[in-house]
Amino acid sequence: MTPKLPGSSVGIVGGGQLGRMLAAEARRMGYRVQVFDPAPDSPAAALADRHWCRPFSDREALEEFARAADVITYEFENIPAESLTFLEERKPVSPSPEILRICQDRFLEKDFLVRQRCPVAAFARVESADDLEKALGIVGTPALFKTARLGYDGRGQAEVRTPADLEPAWRRLGGAPAILEKEVRLEAELSAIVGRSAAGDLAVFPISRNFHREGIFDYSLTPSGLGKRIEAAAKEMAVAIASALRLVGVLAVEFFLDEGGGLLVNELAPRPHNSGHFTLDGCRTSQFEQQLRAVAGLPLGDVSLRGPILVRNILGDAWSQGEPDWAALLSLPGLRLHLYGKSRPAPKRKMGHYAVVAASMAEACALDRRALAVLRR
Repeated sequence: MTPKLPGSSVGIVGGGQLGRMLAAEARRMGYRVQVFDPAPDSPAAALADRHWCRPFSDREALEEFARAADVITYEFENIPAESLTFLEERKPVSPSPEILRICQDRFLEKDFLVRQRCPVAAFARVESADDLEKALGIVGTPALFKTARLGYDGRGQAEVRTPADLEPAWRRLGGAPAILEKEVRLEAELSAIVGRSAAGDLAVFPISRNFHREGIFDYSLTPSGLGKRIEAAAKEMAVAIASALRLVGVLAVEFFLDEGGGLLVNELAPRPHNSGHFTLDGCRTSQFEQQLRAVAGLPLGDVSLRGPILVRNILGDAWSQGEPDWAALLSLPGLRLHLYGKSRPAPKRKMGHYAVVAASMAEACALDRRALAVLRR
């Protein structure tokens, strides 16, 4: 691949906060930015040379967008793969539409992971009511329904505590195609962000340990503190998955660590990921710069960690008593604030995050407690 050097134009499909951070890094590196997103107030639009505010299915607008971009990437999975295929026929699209197809469909994703002999929680497909009893026999209870498509942040999921919960839980999801997955007795959740170039070069960021609240990413600790064996196994699996997919770009691999010390692959995301936000302030190269380097055909960057870092999500709930006291928050030493340019805070809506870099994780956690006290006033 002939490298696309600064001054070239990067097309980003999707204009959310990940697209905004991708656009910011692209601008810093000297690229022009085209954003394609149907929302007129999309966070990435403010940083774009042009915002293509059209539906993802609009072929005429996609044609014009492709003419304006030298390379194209995307920032979330809920995009019609057919639209990316249309773009790929005109300009390089990375990661490939085929990777998107796999990662946006739990059936395809699970089948891929099984073929790669990656350990996963026991699961069964449910495509109609006729599949319910068979799925229960394979998985048992407690379990969790996850819709095959369009699920994120705990959406598209329903608990099955007993056999009697099975059909009502599936009906609550509208009877949509879903997997029934065995509930894992968790010791921890962690993720690996891996970058891969078109030449096959690979770089895995330090492993982060992630904490969720009500299915939404809450905070992460990097390094994970889970030990060298676990971290090495996670990195090895992430590299194998990225290589099997022939990835160009970055890929987030989310893992469960069960109580017996076993590592299970939970899901894949072929893009920068919330759990990788620590890379913006904690690593020599961010996940966003790495994505751009890979898709533009540049050498991958150094993924070394600068020091212990804690990252915490800021949801719209923080505005329940009015605008948060940003001055007090920013007075804390070592705290870096990132707001996403969203105009309307709402409960559970991701509005920003902060990162605390410190000499030790204990110090980072102490500063985090002070930051939380400010946000919860």
